[in-house]
Amino acid sequence: MNTKILLIGQVYAVAKKLYKEEEVTYVQFLNKSENGGVEIQQVKLTDKNDSLSIKEGVNVRIPVKVSSFENKMFFTQSEPILKS
Repeated sequence: MNTKILLIGQVYAVAKKLYKEEEVTYVQFLNKSENGGVEIQQVKLTDKNDSLSIKEGVNVRIPVKVSSFENKMFFTQSEPILKS
């Protein structure tokens, strides 16, 4: 069985960070919780073309793979971004 996970939403922010002297781009989404709070969902972009073209406020669908470490979930882009 092959399962795909898509994160769908409007890009809240684009963050760039240096890791081992290489620039890494993250797309951030605001996620409302059931109790009325807000948390930031972050996706690491792996496609350099998407890293250069993504902008805040754009509606997107990002195919992701999910990993976890110390009770935290991490999302990494698995295929090119689909713009809505």
